[in-house]
Formats: sequence, structure tokens, C-alpha cells
Amino acid sequence: MISDGFLVVDKPPGVTSHDVVAIVRNVTGLKKVGHTGTLDPFATGVLPLALGGATRLIAFLDEREKVYDATVVLGSQTDTGDPTGRVVAEAPVPTVKRERVEAVLADMVGEREQTPPRYSAVKIAGRPLYDYARAGQEVEAKARKITLHAMELLGHEAATIRVRIRCSRGTYARVIAEEIGVALGTVAHLGDLRREASGPFTLEAAVSMSRLSSVVAGSPEWVRVLRPQRGDDRVAWRERADVVSGLQPWMIPASTALGHLQKLTLSPIELRRLLTGGTSPPLTGSGAMVLMDGREVVGVVAPGQRPVVLAREGEPPPRRAPNS
Repeated sequence: MISDGFLVVDKPPGVTSHDVVAIVRNVTGLKKVGHTGTLDPFATGVLPLALGGATRLIAFLDEREKVYDATVVLGSQTDTGDPTGRVVAEAPVPTVKRERVEAVLADMVGEREQTPPRYSAVKIAGRPLYDYARAGQEVEAKARKITLHAMELLGHEAATIRVRIRCSRGTYARVIAEEIGVALGTVAHLGDLRREASGPFTLEAAVSMSRLSSVVAGSPEWVRVLRPQRGDDRVAWRERADVVSGLQPWMIPASTALGHLQKLTLSPIELRRLLTGGTSPPLTGSGAMVLMDGREVVGVVAPGQRPVVLAREGEPPPRRAPNS
């Protein structure tokens, strides 16, 4: 049986984050699989998944900093701000030197306000903005503070700029791309986006869909193996136990993912109280603490809150502690 933990998938283009979650559910047999933050279907890269009891730990992760490899296309603007939309404006692309582009990027670094784009999942009155946009209704979200920690120029051609964006959570690369175009005297949209890191989760630790397919069926043809179309010949999958075993090299333990938090090793009595009564020792600090049974995470407790307890095989579910 696969242990509670995290799996980073290198999401390919053309599939949704939910599609990847569904695939991992199928190949592992786990009912509880959830992503920690979506990627747009056209985008690729780091998609962290919480497996099993680790789904209860998502709120305690530190994913405040993101890293993206973004390609900005100059000379055209789309209604969505990305390559999936229709072109709504065009303008000549000025000839600019690398030094000019680097200066524009440097000026953008720091704390700033950003208004979420019309085609985004930000909700107003319970509806995501993209619902209003598709219905032709003009609704504008409030600007919010973001931080661009670094903007590194990776490449510059006549009509494209490739930049590594190190930013805070909630930053829209589509808006950044449009702002770069304006600063250079033209219009622009985001042509490509690859997430390289989300907090502690990086591409180096990610399993590709081709590799996942090889683990599942011995073939790297992941679409044929993992997303067969109606009428296609089905590729035989390996035994689930073998699939789970094959995924172990990519599993990230909860203790590693929560490495930014202090850890508290429980005594046998404290462990039993946690597992049977949902109670934990008093906190010694001001922040959340990871509750450990040796090297295994058994829960997390935050000030003023009941502990989040991970159910373990063979253990009864914890009773809810009474309100204090």
C-alpha cells in the first residue's frame, strides 16, 4: 500500500490538472488524491499531488514562492492573455536591445499590485471570473498585492522573450507578459508557461507522464496507456502493487514537504491520546507543529485549532476532542 505523501507530476500540455489527479487515482487505487494548485491546460511542469492522508496536510504546505519559465510573444494580444485565446489587438514589434529588455524586467521586481485577468478562477459573488467573461459580462476583480522576487532574461529574439519569473503565490504570468509588452512599446501575450517550482516541489523531483506510463505498463506512450480513446486497444497494466512499488522513488514524505515547520516527537502516551482522542500536547511556539511518531508524521497542530490527525492502517479513527 502506498504511504501518505506527495507526488510531483510534470504535467504535459493539453490536459487539465484534474485529468492528472484522475489518472493517479486510477493507477494507485487511492480514493484520496488532490492537487495543491492548478496549472492551466496549456501550461506544463510542476503539479504537486497529495496522496492518501496527505490531502489533509495541503493547508500547512509553504508554497508561497513559485518559479515559472515563461515565453512572452510580442506584437499580439489575446482575450485570454495566453495562446488559447483569440487575437484582439496587434501592434508593430519594436527593435529593442537585450539591455533594454533586462532594464524593463528589473523595474518590475518588487512588491506591486496586480488585477486578476478576466479569464481566471478568482471568484466574485461565488462565480469564477471566466464565467462572466464567457457570458460577455464585464466584471473586474480587485487588485491585490503580489511580489516579483526576480525576473531573469533567458532568451530574446525578434518577437519573443523568455523569462524566468520567481514570484509570490497568486501571481498571473499572463498579466506580467502583457505588462512587458506595454513597457516595450507594443502588445503581448503569454505564449508558453512551464512551472519549475512550487514551494518545496521542483521539476527535479517530478515524474513525467511517460515515466509514469512506463511504471504502469512498461510503455512510455502515456496517452495510449493512461488516456485511451474509445475504440483503442487497451494496454494491459501491471499489478497495482507493482505500480505502487515503482512509484516509490518519486514519493516525497510528508516530513520533507513540511520541512519548514517545527517537529514534535510524541511519547507513546501522547501518541495514543492523539490517535484515540484527537488531543495533542500543548504547543511550545507560535506556529504550527508537525507531530511525529519516530520518523513518521502522524498529524499537525496549529495554535487555537484541533490537531489534524492522519489515520493509520490498523488504528481506529480519532474521536473529536471536545471544545475547550
